[in-house]
Amino acid sequence: MTDPLRTVKPHGTVVIHRPGPSGRPLLVSEADRHGTPLTVAEWDDAGRLRHARARLPDGSWIGIEPGAVESPAWGRSDRLWLLEPVEPFQPVEPITHFQSVDYGAVGFIPPLAEPERLPPGAGTAVLNFLATLLVNQGTPRVGYRGPYATEQLFTALLESFRYDPAATSPLERFIASDLAWMPAPHERIFAPAGAYVQLRDGIEKVVFQGRPYYRQRWQDVVRAEPRVVRTEGPRVFCSLCALGEAVEDHLILDPAGEILAVLPPAPAEGTAVPLSPGWRRAMGELIAHGSTPLLRPSILGVVERLRLEWGPVKGDLVEAAGDRLVVSLRLPRLFRQRLPAQPDKGEQVRAALGFAAEVARLLGPAVRRKAQAALAALPEAGQRAALELAEATFDAAASGLQSSLDRLIRGLLAGKDLPD
Repeated sequence: MTDPLRTVKPHGTVVIHRPGPSGRPLLVSEADRHGTPLTVAEWDDAGRLRHARARLPDGSWIGIEPGAVESPAWGRSDRLWLLEPVEPFQPVEPITHFQSVDYGAVGFIPPLAEPERLPPGAGTAVLNFLATLLVNQGTPRVGYRGPYATEQLFTALLESFRYDPAATSPLERFIASDLAWMPAPHERIFAPAGAYVQLRDGIEKVVFQGRPYYRQRWQDVVRAEPRVVRTEGPRVFCSLCALGEAVEDHLILDPAGEILAVLPPAPAEGTAVPLSPGWRRAMGELIAHGSTPLLRPSILGVVERLRLEWGPVKGDLVEAAGDRLVVSLRLPRLFRQRLPAQPDKGEQVRAALGFAAEVARLLGPAVRRKAQAALAALPEAGQRAALELAEATFDAAASGLQSSLDRLIRGLLAGKDLPD
């Protein structure tokens, strides 16, 4: 006879529940099909969450402590901790906090303070925990309730929820706080060869040696990522992707998420050279354009201070080391090869714009982190002045972006602004 408190999900995740006081099951633990613990939750007799733990892709653990802190933004909040990787719940360092929820009857997706403090995979782990509880509770859809409806959060939600398929322009509706989300938690596998794999209808995300690879299509959203999960016949590849083309394979998996082969990266060749002033200006404007407007002055300042280079990068398309950011020479080489094949001037311009946008996407995360840190390090008066400057220059941002891009594109089409 099947134990009603033990279930096995389609990809082998073993889930243990216990009956709750309201009759709804309470999640106790999850383990992947190899027996690796994934989630542990402890509840009191009234069905209130005491604390929960979740394993991150690198094997470390984070924990949720309900009602541990008060936030000036939204009041009662739940603390997110970095934990010792042992039983029982043993906090090591506070990470951040998010608005408290009733874990026995989750009613919304809460806002989280200081998302830049999250270790890789922590936000996804919390969202997946909430999505799992929502499924257990039979809640068909929820909304995000908070002030930080950003594109980054929208993308993160896609990993554990599905937006209403009837919604047109889902990102715009999300930013306007007008998008319903249906819980659709993923399963996780820690493969013996060292990879972390997320699955729903197939493999969606893989983390290997600290680097994430993403499936490109998530509902109707196409993620422009430098590392992709792609399928060829019965095999799944984790590949490096430049200008829409897979240029190097790193892993081969079967459809169930087991690793078939680990492929060594190709040697990185070439000599590092600085990005030209035209590239630097255009990158600052493009990254600022894709960020909150209040960060624009800080982003432009950070880009001016950083050492931005083309150079050899092994196994990736960008490399960060202190104040030095290196973009792989693969990109300009590939662009130089492709440009003559474009049938007309319009296609050449589109190719050049795509090239510039891809470089900005590669540099953007590191630049934004540094810009946020620089802004946070200012005294209160300095922060206020920076925000006033951002507001004062808001109208000039579009013309700054257009003029810097125009100059860069003209140079690229003339064969300039590229490393030899």
